Amino acid sequence: MKENVLLGLVLVLVFVAGGISATLFFPDLSTEVERKEITEKPVEWNLTTKPLPEGVETYIVGTTEDGKGMVSSAWVRADPGVGKILVDIENLFFWVDIQHSIRTASSFSKEYLKIEKDRYDLTYSIDLDASIVGGPSAGGTLTVATIAALKNTSIKNDLVMTGTIQENGRIGTVGGILPKARAVEEEGFEKFLVPEGQSVQVTYTKEESCRSVGTVEICRTEYVEEKTDINQEVGIDVVEVGNIEEALGHFV
Repeated sequence: MKENVLLGLVLVLVFVAGGISATLFFPDLSTEVERKEITEKPVEWNLTTKPLPEGVETYIVGTTEDGKGMVSSAWVRADPGVGKILVDIENLFFWVDIQHSIRTASSFSKEYLKIEKDRYDLTYSIDLDASIVGGPSAGGTLTVATIAALKNTSIKNDLVMTGTIQENGRIGTVGGILPKARAVEEEGFEKFLVPEGQSVQVTYTKEESCRSVGTVEICRTEYVEEKTDINQEVGIDVVEVGNIEEALGHFV
């Protein structure tokens, strides 16, 4: 009898000790599940809150590989420094195509403002899509933005420009004016600056005519000139500019 009572007490003690151990070393599972549900709840990231690059904001226009126009954002920032050029480009696929424009924009802008070349560092941040071609056509726009950044002023954002930048400040000719103009209109801009002489697009259509002379067929090939007034094709102002000073008159 005593042995049975002793055995019962041992079992009770074992049960109580097991409960205490479970409480100390193995927390309540329902509580742990609730805690897990709270801590592992996915965080909702809003990608639109990504901070924009500092500096002067502008837009560059290019064409895609299939000939369509496209508008991309660009920023230029000037900081006291030693004359470095820093570039932050989303896609470096066309880096070789645009690096000359950046260097020319930097050197011309400092010379235009009579600023020592090693006085400021310039940072270019370009949201450039991999499908855009024609990097040199952004040269004029980047020069305008560089001048504004060095002067610590802003520029208008209701217009865009296409055109290369030459060392003497001239805005050089580019291709794809009509598809670029259509893209500019679709993006809601009011004015599109183009190089001098390019508000009218000239294309040549191949025409071939043949006639028979006896047993011989003689064919003649001609290229017929066709002119397209860009202003009549889009619902925005297409304005020609010949140099940076003329462009600044519209942007500032």
